[in-house]
Amino acid sequence: MKSIYLLLFLFLFSCGPAKIKDFNKDYTQDLVGKIKSINIINYEYKFIKKDTVNLVKNTFLNFDSNNNVINEKITTEDNQKETSFKYQNGLLIEKKPILENNTHLTTYKYDKKNNLIEEKEFDDKKVYFLISQVFDKYNNLMEKKLNSFGKIFGITKTEYNYKKKFFVSKTTTDTLTLERMGTQKYFNKKGYIIKSGSTNNTINNNYYTYEIDVKGNLTKKTYYKSDDSIIETVTFNNTYDKKGNIIIRDRFLDGKLIEKNTYDIIYY
Repeated sequence: MKSIYLLLFLFLFSCGPAKIKDFNKDYTQDLVGKIKSINIINYEYKFIKKDTVNLVKNTFLNFDSNNNVINEKITTEDNQKETSFKYQNGLLIEKKPILENNTHLTTYKYDKKNNLIEEKEFDDKKVYFLISQVFDKYNNLMEKKLNSFGKIFGITKTEYNYKKKFFVSKTTTDTLTLERMGTQKYFNKKGYIIKSGSTNNTINNNYYTYEIDVKGNLTKKTYYKSDDSIIETVTFNNTYDKKGNIIIRDRFLDGKLIEKNTYDIIYY
């Protein structure tokens, strides 16, 4: 009898709302296997002439035995920067640049459910920037505050409708002027964003849709007018190695190549 109640509990728990996987630019899958290092080369192409390289960035990543990035070196034509990362119980707790006489430091703090609730940036041991976050019982972000030199200049509050699978975020920023922005995003049962749009403009409600494959990679992003006609379409194409990791990711705008990332992966 106890086993029946246990199975019922596990079933109800597994059917609970998903952890939302919000994103800025791209969705890509988790790494497969034990990674020692990855050398990433990013090429951006001019839209008119796709074979002309507009920007090249090289990112070299070193990993620990748990696939956590412990060192990152980014090199461009004009600049180079290197950063080290420190972990505790699998969670990132510290990030700092590897540069002589640089006193910059970023620290991270988590709650009991491993949600990131605080990010502090220091310079010469003084806090100059702070992000504080509050999560709901499903581990999804409810409130985010931005604080610079002791003054809050940005607050984002998010309300979820888990039954209809969407959430609304409202952001207030106070810099030179007071601004308010709102977004509404829909998510699927795995927590991936599949549609987004602004809540500010009641006349011209343009919106985006997103298609994600079974591995968690964004494959298509379409920008629509409010009348459902297409403004532009961004598609992605991946090439994989034998382990199943991405080694080439191409981005196309309306069929024209605009970005390529190559990944040279070294395994343990």
